[in-house]
Amino acid sequence: MTVFVESSFCIHGMHVIPDNEMKRTVKFILCVLGALVVQTASADQKRAREIYNQVCFNCHGLDFSGGIGPSLKDSYWRHGDSPEAILEVINKGIPAAEMIAFETVFPESDRLALRDLIVAQHEGLRGVVRAVYPRAPFKGKRLTPALFDVVKPLSKTRLPENVYYFERNGDGILRGTSKLYIKEAGEYHFAIRPIGRTSILLNGKEVHYSDEKTAKNTHVNRKFDLQPGVHDLEILHEEKTTHSYRFSGVLQRVGGERFALNGRSLEGNVPKIIKAAPEAKVVRKWIDGLPPRTLLCLLPNQVLVAYNPQTAEVIQAWHSASINQTPSLADRSAKPSEIKGAPILDIESSILKAKTLRFLRYEMRLDTVHLVSLVDGYEKTVKIAPEGTQSFKLTVK
Repeated sequence: MTVFVESSFCIHGMHVIPDNEMKRTVKFILCVLGALVVQTASADQKRAREIYNQVCFNCHGLDFSGGIGPSLKDSYWRHGDSPEAILEVINKGIPAAEMIAFETVFPESDRLALRDLIVAQHEGLRGVVRAVYPRAPFKGKRLTPALFDVVKPLSKTRLPENVYYFERNGDGILRGTSKLYIKEAGEYHFAIRPIGRTSILLNGKEVHYSDEKTAKNTHVNRKFDLQPGVHDLEILHEEKTTHSYRFSGVLQRVGGERFALNGRSLEGNVPKIIKAAPEAKVVRKWIDGLPPRTLLCLLPNQVLVAYNPQTAEVIQAWHSASINQTPSLADRSAKPSEIKGAPILDIESSILKAKTLRFLRYEMRLDTVHLVSLVDGYEKTVKIAPEGTQSFKLTVK
């Protein structure tokens, strides 16, 4: 848009706008364009929220904290946390998972808006990459990015937990790179355990340097202001070889939150499976579809009986059964524990008939579970014992 006013004049036949008018014109155009960008972004985010609240929340929760699917707020991102990686998952889905491909469901503009909505939940370290270097080229030299740039790393690994850790008995010098997502403006500083030597650079500027072999007055630990947005973070660290790396530190906002720099690997953890043993077991776990107070009675013959102590009823039963406590381990979701086994049909459900019923306690006695209740003022015990290889029997005393 160009605005002409009467005070404009001509030079060699060209219509020229005076400087003051030009400045006002440019400012007006920029304001209009800025308003259009804000309105478009606002509309995109509104549309992204509509899609999320209609579809995504079923697995990831209304507040992004997870459920059947993984949290979109925590630091663990198995399939990548960059805008490109998140968009790839939205577009293509995840094989052998409930995350379907949405590239044929929503137009590109919706998928991009949804990607931006998810990225907006990031806070703390993301895109963490651990590179390990040989020690020899750095001996007697101050740790700087320029020095690392001319040395070939021994390994380079993306860490989906977005915290730094080493394998046991790992040896070498760490060069860690990541993005730092900040939501709250404020004054920040790093608190680093004084082990070995460490240099930390934020947006290319060194804000921390410490070396346990040098005098403290040579160390650097600056406080600095951070604005909301994405920042570049680089950590250079060396310590003597032990059975485990001991690097530890946090980024602290003065009077506010802390972001851990180190942690542990969540990859390759062994699932926790509760299996039958020579003696009976009683397990209390959150199982989808069962009342929260359900007692899971696992008998030595691998029969599992779900007992509701509030109603004195057998809800369900399975043979060849076990309980998976960690079905969420693969994707770090908040899935409840799962029962593995074949259902037993035609079970006796209602056991105790009473006007008043109050559960007192349970006991395991060899291969039998004893469930004690106060029934119309009298103690009664329901016994659940194995019968054959795929069944159980109930007795009341």
